This record gives sequence, C-alpha cells and structure tokens, in this order.
Amino acid sequence: APDTDIMISSPDGVTFKFHRKHLAVHSDIFADAVNTTLPDNSSDKVVQLSESSVVLDLLFQYMYCQPHPDLKSVDFPTFAKLAEAAEKYVVYSILSAVAIQMKASVTKYPLQVLDYAARHNHKNLANEAARLSLGLPWVQAMFLLSPDTLFKWV
Repeated sequence: APDTDIMISSPDGVTFKFHRKHLAVHSDIFADAVNTTLPDNSSDKVVQLSESSVVLDLLFQYMYCQPHPDLKSVDFPTFAKLAEAAEKYVVYSILSAVAIQMKASVTKYPLQVLDYAARHNHKNLANEAARLSLGLPWVQAMFLLSPDTLFKWV
C-alpha cells in the first residue's frame, strides 16, 4: 500500500512495507522495536532484520488476514528458522502452527526439535524429542544442539 510508514529489510536485500499499527497488533516485540527505534519524524524508516527474506515472508503472511501458508510444505531448515523468528518476535498468530509442525517433525528431526523446545521452554515437546533422540550419535548431537541443551542431553 502506498501509505505504509515503515520498511523492514532482510540481509538478502528484500524490503517489506508495513503499517506500524499493523505490526503492533501481531507482535509486542515489533511494536516495541518500531516505537523505540523509529520516531515519527524519522526520514529513514527501514528496520534491518537478521532473518532471510524467505523466513520473513512466511512470518509476515501470518500477520495478515489471509490464508496462511501450509508449514508442512516448508523444508525443515527453513521451518526451523521460521520457528526461531516466531519466538524471537513473539508473533502470536503463528506460534500455535509452529508448535503443531514441530510436534509433527519430532520423529524425523528429534535433535533439532529438542534444541528448539529446550531453548524456548516447551517442556512436553522437549521430553518427547529427548526420548526419540536416545541412542543417536554423540557427534551428531554436538553439531545440532546448543551447548546448554547438549549438556542436559548428556
């Protein structure tokens, strides 16, 4: 829309245009960041985020009144980054869909799901993933788990 008042840019050079009020409705984090970093009289209203344009596009689709993308069709590495972004920015409209898809992914990706669940305090999911990861190679766990999760896993 031509009347947008903020732009969000990804590291791969894609810019998304938004209304500040719209971001605030869907995420307390975006609302706080937009209000504190960009005064109303700012001429440069571009917020740089660390997530790729693919991840941001998926995330932002959950912030509009439209059919949401089917997360089952998203490859797991991209989905895992989307899940992190959803948690980081507390985008309420996607968090339950992320939880459902993480649970559906736990059998195929137990260590990755364990790491996500442990870092974001999803205890039931973490316990299920931990059970499914028993017997997996130590080396694999070293590469896939954060240090805190790895320490608990051992």
